[in-house]
Amino acid sequence: MKYDFSDNIQRGILFLAKYSKDFYLQISSLVKPEYFEYPIHSNFYKAITTYYEDYHDIPKDLHLLECIKSYKGTNEDLSDYDDEMVRINTMDASCVGHNDFFLDLIEKFAQRAAMKDAITNSIALLKDDRMGDIEILVREALSINRNVDLGQAYFKGVLDRFERSLNENSGNRHPLVFDTLNRELEGGLSAKELAMVVAPPGVGKSLYLVNQGVQALMQNKKVLYISLEMSEDKIAARFDSVMTLIAQKNLKGSLGLLQKRLGLFNEKFPKGQLMIKEFPTGLANINDIRSLLVQLHNYEEFIPDVILIDYLELLRPTRDGLAEYQAQQRISEELRGLAVESEVLVWTATQTNRQGRAVKLITDSELADAYGKIRTCDYAISLNQTEEEFDEGQMRCYVMKSRNGKQRFVVPLAIDYSTLTMSECDPYETTE
Repeated sequence: MKYDFSDNIQRGILFLAKYSKDFYLQISSLVKPEYFEYPIHSNFYKAITTYYEDYHDIPKDLHLLECIKSYKGTNEDLSDYDDEMVRINTMDASCVGHNDFFLDLIEKFAQRAAMKDAITNSIALLKDDRMGDIEILVREALSINRNVDLGQAYFKGVLDRFERSLNENSGNRHPLVFDTLNRELEGGLSAKELAMVVAPPGVGKSLYLVNQGVQALMQNKKVLYISLEMSEDKIAARFDSVMTLIAQKNLKGSLGLLQKRLGLFNEKFPKGQLMIKEFPTGLANINDIRSLLVQLHNYEEFIPDVILIDYLELLRPTRDGLAEYQAQQRISEELRGLAVESEVLVWTATQTNRQGRAVKLITDSELADAYGKIRTCDYAISLNQTEEEFDEGQMRCYVMKSRNGKQRFVVPLAIDYSTLTMSECDPYETTE
């Protein structure tokens, strides 16, 4: 895809890019070397980009021509670049005062170029049925712009910041299942955050996510539960028990009672909505989730407030060839990116290493090389349970990480394995 620029417009861009560091930095995220019509101009811009990446400065003409030696084709003569450099340097210097004209022009053509590239690349992806990857290509093309967001002026923004804080605390929080945790978080977690529940296999990570989903429904939130291991019907049956307090073993014979209690729940929390989606284990990645969000919006007018993903290790990173611990960190980063761009709270579950079964209290030490996966998250708790506690229907919640509240403390819990409900109970003796 080439820019539909006149020769002098292309030369003007190159002139400004090597004349003004500020101008180059404003266009560096929009312009790619291949967008220029002629290879000479493309190589000039590639040399400017490479030099800046290596030395954090704009190259002088001598440096620029030296860099170009490694880019020019074997049939190209360096004298052609010398001649073109002269043409670029003889541009009317008055164009320096019209940076905005060039910036507006670049933005327009960058958007068109990116969309054409996305459509072209989508043809091959469509053949492989990679719809999620197509969606992200189009999303990225549509997002290209040079909107200026300079951040927050600290001293000027005190009132606005205070009002945002009040609004956040008054109704935009997402409470957790346990009151003690909510008190320490001033009401709960917020949109654009990533939270994790950590435990060895079989301790209750998925049960916690279901209880957390019901808690969100009771706040009249829209909840999306993504299962990467269990069927949609089995996850729905867990929600059945937690919402209606009908024991799992009695669900099949209690259709009338189930419908009655779900109706009462829905009447009490009429805005609460739940969607459950199963993806094949180990095959879905973040782009598939993005694609699902688009489809839910288009077909169901459903935009979730909370996304529950069960669980992290069963997602596939968008980048192949990573070691397991790198892949887990990458997935965690992608989940937090999803939380920010979609303005939702994302909860996921993740497993400990083998040592997690041998300790009485799971801390970040039981993540070993995979510690990077909680480095990105905003909040992380671990579920801890001995054999004796399992027999008594008890466990302990340990706050491993909290960006916005107290951390490294224990909350004693009770779990009813018939209805799958979790609750906070009176303190009892715990030791690390």
